Amino acid sequence: MADKKTKIIDKKRIAVCGGTLGREDKSYVRGQVVDVGIDDITKAEEIWDLLTGLFKGEEEEVTPFLDFSLAPVRKPLLRIEVYDASEKLMYTSETVVADEDGFFSHEITKTLPPGKYIFEVNLEGLDSYRQFSKDLANNRSSKKDSEIKKNPVLGRGRLRILPNDYSNYVVTSDIDQTYLATDIASKAGKLSALFESAAQKRALPGMPELYRRLRKDLKDAPLIFISASPHFFRRTLFATIKKHNIEFESIHLKYLEGTIKGVLDKIIGTTVNPINLLSGGFRSALMRTSKFLGASYQSLFDQMAYKLSILLQARTYMPTHTKEILLGDNTESDFMIFTLYQLILLQDWDGDELEEYLYKLNFLGRDAITRDNAKSIRKIAEMNWKIHGKVNPVQIAIINKTDHGPDEKEMITKVMLALPGGGKRAEQTLGGKVPFQASEGALGLSVLLHSAGFMEFESIFQVTLTMVGEWLEGKVIDDKYLYELSKKLTATQVPASEKRKFVEEVFERMMKL
Repeated sequence: MADKKTKIIDKKRIAVCGGTLGREDKSYVRGQVVDVGIDDITKAEEIWDLLTGLFKGEEEEVTPFLDFSLAPVRKPLLRIEVYDASEKLMYTSETVVADEDGFFSHEITKTLPPGKYIFEVNLEGLDSYRQFSKDLANNRSSKKDSEIKKNPVLGRGRLRILPNDYSNYVVTSDIDQTYLATDIASKAGKLSALFESAAQKRALPGMPELYRRLRKDLKDAPLIFISASPHFFRRTLFATIKKHNIEFESIHLKYLEGTIKGVLDKIIGTTVNPINLLSGGFRSALMRTSKFLGASYQSLFDQMAYKLSILLQARTYMPTHTKEILLGDNTESDFMIFTLYQLILLQDWDGDELEEYLYKLNFLGRDAITRDNAKSIRKIAEMNWKIHGKVNPVQIAIINKTDHGPDEKEMITKVMLALPGGGKRAEQTLGGKVPFQASEGALGLSVLLHSAGFMEFESIFQVTLTMVGEWLEGKVIDDKYLYELSKKLTATQVPASEKRKFVEEVFERMMKL
């Protein structure tokens, strides 16, 4: 990243891609095309990492605030190429037209053999006169030909294809307060996250090792990250995850500006054509408007509709027999989202009932699902029912119990009160299975995962070992801290004697080091 004394002399056009997971007969790729300012040093093509959209040395300096200024490229015309591990070309797309904000998504219908691939995004042209004019002006202001036109390869992304008969696991994890120690409990903390580089972002103690161990113990199970953080956090998170040496398949972030734009478009559309709004009478119109504005405002910050949609969408690309492990936290709505996800896949509601329930859902005192979001979730749910039938793939859902949210009992109460009939029908639909479990930090999550058969005992030990010396909530983690934590770990589904045995064995081994 250029410092204050460095002069930006040109722009470079890049594609920032989130990576995707699919199956043999259905997969997709996605990303965003943007322009980034460059100086004399960063003009060198060989120092750019096309997988992250960063150049060498920038990983420690890029921040979400800086990336907020990245200029979206309007309607670029793209060609997607997919290469296997030996760099053999396996697929070439027709021309893909990105939207006005440079976002693109392309579904691959050609059957691809199972494996790990790299997809490449190539620029073919523009479908926007406005963008063409901007490029022309930029080229005239540069002393030489602009870098924008020099390299048609804009970026690369990861694509993993699972066998159609895949029956192993996929791990899906939240980021803030599940993986990263982000201060989201205060306004100051949320604001400071905008200015944190990868070097400044801290993982919750033990979590990087937990992800690494879980992949190893589950025979290379894919890892998906989902966060309601805005999309301009992407490059910073790429650098952070790389710093922690975590292999992942996909990362999903929220397009905040798109949410704002959708709200404004809806308001303008209603203003121009008020007849539809008033068709049910003035009182009904007033209630609908209040609901829409309230839910739209909350959707800028809440995670309910966004995360539920992403989970369901990702499921449509997974093989039917894929088993899932979900990791989240108690600072927002993950425990409710994970519950709804399972109930929806089991078709606890039909289409109309589901849409109406979601639209009227008020959780934690907030309306967070608009009518449009409810319709969208219903549509994706129906796609899942058609593809997979009534299947609950979730083997375990674990909530990191922080000091900034409710305990396990409170979470269960809040969920049951928000479900029809106080949750009694949901209990029957789930067949008595608990929709989620809670515990504290990487140690607690490891104990639950080991008890359920997803993690080896050696992994609990290694996760605990990496926690020593790390900072958490202003304290340094030492043997004493871990021992006190282990004695009060929440693990209601694990027999007390079994939990005590885990803890004793871990600390006995640690004392021998």
